[in-house]
Amino acid sequence: MPNKHLEHPEDSILQGRRVAIDAIKELVTVTRLSVKWDGAPAIVFGTNPENGKFFVGTKSVFNKRKIKINYTHEDIDQNHQGTVSDILRLALDHLPRINRIIQADWIGVGGGNVYCPNTIQYKFGCTITQKIILAPHTEYTELSPNAEGKIGVSLESTSDCYFVDTNNATVEPPLGWRHLAKILPTLIVAKVPQSRTEIAKHINSFVRQGTLPHPQKMYDTLDAKYKGEVNVNTFKVWHKIFQLKQRLLDAIVVNGNVECYIDGESSQHEGFVTVSTNPYKIVDRLTFSRANFNLSKNWQNEKVQCFPN
Repeated sequence: MPNKHLEHPEDSILQGRRVAIDAIKELVTVTRLSVKWDGAPAIVFGTNPENGKFFVGTKSVFNKRKIKINYTHEDIDQNHQGTVSDILRLALDHLPRINRIIQADWIGVGGGNVYCPNTIQYKFGCTITQKIILAPHTEYTELSPNAEGKIGVSLESTSDCYFVDTNNATVEPPLGWRHLAKILPTLIVAKVPQSRTEIAKHINSFVRQGTLPHPQKMYDTLDAKYKGEVNVNTFKVWHKIFQLKQRLLDAIVVNGNVECYIDGESSQHEGFVTVSTNPYKIVDRLTFSRANFNLSKNWQNEKVQCFPN
């Protein structure tokens, strides 16, 4: 499927025991990670295999209906508006004509060394002289709603486009997860999709506060109509997978000279994505998800928060 949304491994428990086990195995066996850059909007570009033409677009190139693929400035004017249309014109003018389909995050316009495309501010070690800056991360072989994305892309920068390296993280996975084996069979998993959605919202309400209470409190404060869909062990396993993920985060080392800040305070990168056939996003939710939840965004739909000079 197109890389439109990746799950947190701890939230896998809401999808069932088997999915949770697969997520746990991913955490303890991962050897490759892609750095998750906090860019906006997502840019998809490359050569359309159906007609051989170079295109640019947002994730709407994968829509089932109202597909928005742009080959010219006129297409961009028709399909997009505001800052996104400005960004896509720059992308169309300055991206290299590659015979691939790549998804990347927009970072900004060259000429400086500090950029804040969304929540995180990035400070590069030197001035970026290229016209535009993107963070490529996923490759596709087709443009369709069912396109399979392969994470872990590297592109060589050109005279017009600076591609940040999203594959410069190393990690030694944490050992041990069998302590979860005893508790997994005792949990209850919601079978109704709408219930799973509401339970996820309940969990996110604590993430917004920047703190995670005891599993018993997470269960006790759940709306009564959903308490029959899960039990306290559901939240216990969620906590344990969350802790396992945090151990993995502590072991990750990012090479390079880019500094990250949130509201002027030094921070780490937003997160990472496991490079595999079963990818998950590895994010410090109490820092970055909370910041994203509480960010006063001045953009909606396809509009971006800021456009560096």
